[in-house]
Amino acid sequence: MSNRVTRARDKLIAWLEERLGDLVQIVTIDPAAAKPSPGKIAIFIEPPELDYSASWTAAPEIGWKLDIIAGTPATQPTALDLITDAIETLADNELNIASARPVSFTLPNGAGTLAAYEVTLNPLD
Repeated sequence: MSNRVTRARDKLIAWLEERLGDLVQIVTIDPAAAKPSPGKIAIFIEPPELDYSASWTAAPEIGWKLDIIAGTPATQPTALDLITDAIETLADNELNIASARPVSFTLPNGAGTLAAYEVTLNPLD
């Protein structure tokens, strides 16, 4: 049996994979696995924020942030177009986006830095 956060995360992963189709290479909770190939994006789902401000006895409000990553160290000029295509696709499919801001995503083991956007979601429930 999985907990509420795990179930919500799994549902979000499936939703993202379905809506983004061939544009997405991987949706993952493992930053080491978030390595997109040229022409693809990867999405790293950050650990969620849990807000119990309504009540400690109620289920928390889950706050999700997605890092949408594109390109390789050698293909960064086209990365922004891929990322903004993905964000637009998610918005067109009515994902409850609060904001999207440019960030850098550092690959593990000093393999380089990739263009990324951190997308903050409004509550999904």
